[in-house]
Amino acid sequence: MKVLSALAFVIVLGVVALTWALYVFEPGLMIGTPWGLVHLSVLLAVAFGLGLGVMGLYVLTGWLNAQAALRQRNRELRQIKSELEALRKQHPEETPVIPDRQP
Repeated sequence: MKVLSALAFVIVLGVVALTWALYVFEPGLMIGTPWGLVHLSVLLAVAFGLGLGVMGLYVLTGWLNAQAALRQRNRELRQIKSELEALRKQHPEETPVIPDRQP
């Protein structure tokens, strides 16, 4: 996980450095947009930010799905344990008793 965090940090630093270098070394890179002339580095930064936002939504959705699956699994485990305890109470003679332990 530390490697992925470091890689993400390096990628963000690379995009920031590229954006800054474009803005400083090529001040004439203006692109016409519906909002007027915008520097290419601004569009690059906005596109990267939107990509991070979409990735964050995917991560959030995956986390929520994983939480729902864990809740479902825990619910099923509790149900199975309660059924097992009910069966043990119905048939106590089948429950092994170890002499040196408390029941």
